[in-house]
Amino acid sequence: MAKPTTHDAADSSSITLEKPVPAPTKRPGTSGTENLLITNRRQASEQFQKAQKAERAYRAKKHASAARTNYTETKAHFAAAATHLRLGVKGLLGVMRALPYLAGERREEGRRKAEARKRARHLEQKKKLEEELARRSGDGDGDDDAEGGETAEGEDENEKLSEKKKGKGKGKKSAAE
Repeated sequence: MAKPTTHDAADSSSITLEKPVPAPTKRPGTSGTENLLITNRRQASEQFQKAQKAERAYRAKKHASAARTNYTETKAHFAAAATHLRLGVKGLLGVMRALPYLAGERREEGRRKAEARKRARHLEQKKKLEEELARRSGDGDGDDDAEGGETAEGEDENEKLSEKKKGKGKGKKSAAE
């Protein structure tokens, strides 16, 4: 067999000469103060989470109550709006059916006003013509020569008056006037 070499001998001695690995040491014990602080922190964290949960529940309840109130009010408003809309549509249909009558009434009122203006205009023209005739007939009373001329003019005026009354020559004035 083979003889051990010096190299092998050195290796075997080194294995036996090594110290065994020490066992892991235990953690040092924590102090009572540290344990108390850890416990307090955990309890505070749990209490904080419970408080947050209670706060969220309170807010949800409060907002839900307000939302229910708003919902009932809104529902009532929409019901009233629907009722008013129906009444408005019915009224609108009634107005639409009566539009011809309303238009006729306005037209008739316009006719009455136009007639009144026309009558006033005719009365004013008649008054002016009568004043003109009176003035002309009053000027010619003293002279016989002038009376003949005045009579012819008076007849012309009478013709103009009769034409105005009949509606002829409406709005036109002759050069004699």
